[in-house]
Amino acid sequence: MVLYDETMPPQVDLPDEAPDVTATELHVQVLHRLLGVLRFLFRDKALVIGDVFVRVNGVEQVSPDVMIVPGVGPGTRTVYRIPPEPVPDVTVEVLSKVNYTGVGLRLLRKKRELLGRIGVPLHLELDPERGFLTIWHNVGGVLVVGPPTDRFEGEELGGLRIELDEGDVELLLPGGRRFTDVGDEIDRADNESRRADREARRADREARRAEQEGQRAEQEARRAARLADALRDAGIDPDAV
Repeated sequence: MVLYDETMPPQVDLPDEAPDVTATELHVQVLHRLLGVLRFLFRDKALVIGDVFVRVNGVEQVSPDVMIVPGVGPGTRTVYRIPPEPVPDVTVEVLSKVNYTGVGLRLLRKKRELLGRIGVPLHLELDPERGFLTIWHNVGGVLVVGPPTDRFEGEELGGLRIELDEGDVELLLPGGRRFTDVGDEIDRADNESRRADREARRADREARRAEQEGQRAEQEARRAARLADALRDAGIDPDAV
């Protein structure tokens, strides 16, 4: 029989679902658009997941609104466990007024502390109601904030540009086009792919036609050379004919 020390801490029993006590209608709308555009941009390059617990060493967890993990495939996770899975490259929070006081502020500070401690390199916090965002970089295991700004653009988000105004978040794709809907972007990408296929087939036909013309011209040149040789054999100057 194994005896356990009575002073041993009880087993940690963490929930597997992440209730969001800070969500508002605007918060949810921005978050859904952000998840959609990032999943579209990264596709098979990175895992883009939202509102799932990041559980660290099985004993503590937080729930980032969005996280990006390059090289990791999608699955059926209810919890993202570190280890064995890698630390995200980017985490994003969409803020509401609740995040500035009371329990909302405490939860946000807990997220920053744990995400910094595990080594998340870049953390963004968007406040769509106030129209600004803050950029946090990891310095020695601590997230350090820069000055507030109304935009972000970087390869960390797949080239996505975020521009904020009070009550509005604009998501601009690489090249500057406004992102509207994932379905629209997939249709556009499919149309562009079909157009590229048509152009490639047309270019292939033109190349074959040019090759055939070249072969025909070469045959005509050989025939003219044979005719000139025959004229010379007959004592006739081909240039005089």
